[in-house]
Amino acid sequence: MAIANRLAIIEQKIRQVENEKLQREQTLGAFWEHMPAIDPIIIRFRMLFLQNQIRALENRKGALLQEREGLLVEVAILRDPPTGDGETGRN
Repeated sequence: MAIANRLAIIEQKIRQVENEKLQREQTLGAFWEHMPAIDPIIIRFRMLFLQNQIRALENRKGALLQEREGLLVEVAILRDPPTGDGETGRN
């Protein structure tokens, strides 16, 4: 049951990361489309900050997907353990 709970949490976190990434991408796009009339250096740093956040969110999503994959493999093994002769328990 712990694996099922963790999988549900992972799915929730993936959706959250995707939503946060989309928000950052939209903000970054708005900067490109409508450059505010303020110091270009400040805008540049803000845009770089957003790009770094997007990259970090992509990395976080990748880690969550890897964890989910590992848990699914674990579930598959628990459900159908190898028999020792190279075959699974299923016929």
